[in-house]
Amino acid sequence: MEMIKFEGKEYPTLLLNFPFGERQISTEKLNDNLMNVDGSYVSENARLIDESIFYFVDEENLKLDEAELTQLILSEI
Repeated sequence: MEMIKFEGKEYPTLLLNFPFGERQISTEKLNDNLMNVDGSYVSENARLIDESIFYFVDEENLKLDEAELTQLILSEI
């Protein structure tokens, strides 16, 4: 597991293999901090981070093994 640093805080991120290739995922908490209440990005850096993340999950789901997490995401998209 790697970390993304944004506005002085670190957020966990994982690279997962999907049938369509490797994608980076992170936590909903990071997603919440990238966005303003009106749905706009808090900064240009926030936009760049958001565009690099394929999917955001609840932090508890990062404890699942990679196969389970991949299937969970596939079932939600």
